[in-house]
Amino acid sequence: MQESGRHLAQPFARVRVWFRDVTAPTAGDLPNRRVLLVFPALLVLIMIALVATGINGSSTGYMNSYFSLDEDPALLSGEPQSIRSDEWLVQSAWTISQVEQGLPVTNQSFPGGMDATVQHDLPSLDWSVAFRPHLWGFFLLPLDQAMAWKWWFPGFALMAACYVFVVSMLPRRPLTAAALSVGFFFAPFFQWWYLSITFWPAAWSFLVMSAVIWLVRSPRPVNRIVWPALVGYVTVTLGMGIYVPFIIAAVLMALAFGVGFVLTSLDLRSGIWERLKAVSPLLIGGIMAVCVLGIWILTRLDTVERFLGTVYPGERLQTVGQSTPQSLLALFGAPFTAGLGDTSGAPFSSNTSEASTFFLPGLFLVLGFGWLLARAWTNHRRIDWLLIALLALGGLLAAYLLIPGWDSLAHLLLLDRTTIGRIGLAFGLLSVVSIVVMANRLDTLAKEGRAFLPWFVTWAGVALAGLAAATLIIFLYRRQSPLLLAHWQWVLLIGLFLAAVLWFSRGRVFAGAVAFLIISLVGSGGVNPVYVGVYDLNDTKLMSEVKAVDGGDGGTWVGVGASFLPTVTLVQSGLRSYNGFQSAPTPEMWKQIDPTGTYEQYWNRLANVSWVAGVGAPSASNPAADQVRLTFDSCAAFAQKYVSFVLTDEHLTQDCLVLERSLKQGPTNFRIYEVVRP
Repeated sequence: MQESGRHLAQPFARVRVWFRDVTAPTAGDLPNRRVLLVFPALLVLIMIALVATGINGSSTGYMNSYFSLDEDPALLSGEPQSIRSDEWLVQSAWTISQVEQGLPVTNQSFPGGMDATVQHDLPSLDWSVAFRPHLWGFFLLPLDQAMAWKWWFPGFALMAACYVFVVSMLPRRPLTAAALSVGFFFAPFFQWWYLSITFWPAAWSFLVMSAVIWLVRSPRPVNRIVWPALVGYVTVTLGMGIYVPFIIAAVLMALAFGVGFVLTSLDLRSGIWERLKAVSPLLIGGIMAVCVLGIWILTRLDTVERFLGTVYPGERLQTVGQSTPQSLLALFGAPFTAGLGDTSGAPFSSNTSEASTFFLPGLFLVLGFGWLLARAWTNHRRIDWLLIALLALGGLLAAYLLIPGWDSLAHLLLLDRTTIGRIGLAFGLLSVVSIVVMANRLDTLAKEGRAFLPWFVTWAGVALAGLAAATLIIFLYRRQSPLLLAHWQWVLLIGLFLAAVLWFSRGRVFAGAVAFLIISLVGSGGVNPVYVGVYDLNDTKLMSEVKAVDGGDGGTWVGVGASFLPTVTLVQSGLRSYNGFQSAPTPEMWKQIDPTGTYEQYWNRLANVSWVAGVGAPSASNPAADQVRLTFDSCAAFAQKYVSFVLTDEHLTQDCLVLERSLKQGPTNFRIYEVVRP
């Protein structure tokens, strides 16, 4: 029996030896080339397959039920999310408009034109697209494949950057790194906020932290060129996203790790000044990136100034200490993420995206950090500045949420430029980094014969996580929330979450990473549909009729109706119209609509512009902060002078409209009118 057991164990022993040899780190305790490149190479192969087939997660198929009576053949699984209107109604619609117009620098849909190089993350024939790699597909690929490239590239860049960071800290753990990276990508926060402006800040943060590690640990001259160049390039990509709240969160994480890592003594570079000198090339890369961004801003300063001059969002500054019990609970509400779509985010927030968060097992390692700090000082009289920096960042983020009265300091730190909802990205990053640093420190302790935290520290961390889960359960039960009562996944997710905290504390890092991956996949892996291509209205009978009526003679359209259908149709068409989502209001367009500026407080905002039938000159209202609703009278001076045609899904009875076409597209009746003189 013993002989048989020995024979069974031999193959596993050989695998362990082989794996140990394959993952052997370099002299600087960095991952070897195989470990560093294997997972990014796998991501490249997967992305090639996804792009070739046009598969993505777009919710543009949400429009199918309005434009067709048939099932959408492009929908392979899942359901399009109506809440993802930032994607299907705004970015994708304007992207199709750009393609229809030939990728111009100035999109001509709005009268007076819209700068396509700043707003809505659009492809254009502008030099700045060289720094937006997720848009390159539109120059080389058909529309469906280009949309797939745009969809996947930022997310895959995040996974690759996260993986490189993890193996840079844990060079013998590529499988753990892959599990953590994929799990982080499938975080509820990213899946419900699936846009490039959410992925690039996180990818940049991981890239900066990786660069610090490599520059400090490796004396090779090539690293002083490659890493600053990569960081500088992605810094430009990050800046061109112009969404400051996410950028601030990512910068805080990168800064805390960088300072802590450089201050912590390492064998390879024992002197602080030597370590500072090692990372100085990053400063050069950063300066070059700032110069590029400066040129980019100066060459489109008018657009930037108009955006900053809007009533909404304008220059919003967040007061510190404004978190509510509800928003605090939402921060830890990831175990209940499976039901967020059914409740539209309630009771955590006003919509599903705002209610989404991260699984945060790393935050419950805080007691373990304290024990490691005490042990390092007691046994070696050494201060682990990296642990202190991470704890300080956690304290700063907690103070931002909970403690009022230090707004002046928060302003200096640019914390008031982010918001309570967006700072969640910093917590998500901090959790992953804390897991990795804990694993790194426990691997170091293993050389001293102890590869885990004491049981009392471990169970205290698990108890904290359990207390957070229990508080959430009580909160939801008192409100009889469907998140608790109509879904069962939270039981599994909480169990695996607690197990992950336990395993990370005990040095079972791979087991914890797999648990983290599972809870992310179960919790939010199905948020976005599996979709082929993009729902392009230019392939519909309606669009053929619209373009036939337009005739390409430069006429201008207005889409009238309470629904989004006229607006999205006109935007995708690429024809000139007064409908669509604006970021920086176009002066010429609004001078035509509101020549006296009477309604400027209503239209000078980042908002979707739509029209309903009315009487007299256009009047404006705001059904929501990001919506501008205007009234349209075909006999009014504005319509008589500037409007040629009207597209509507309603029956209009106005004296200055003549019906040109009436057709049924799917279940919806559309009418096309020509504006005539009274």
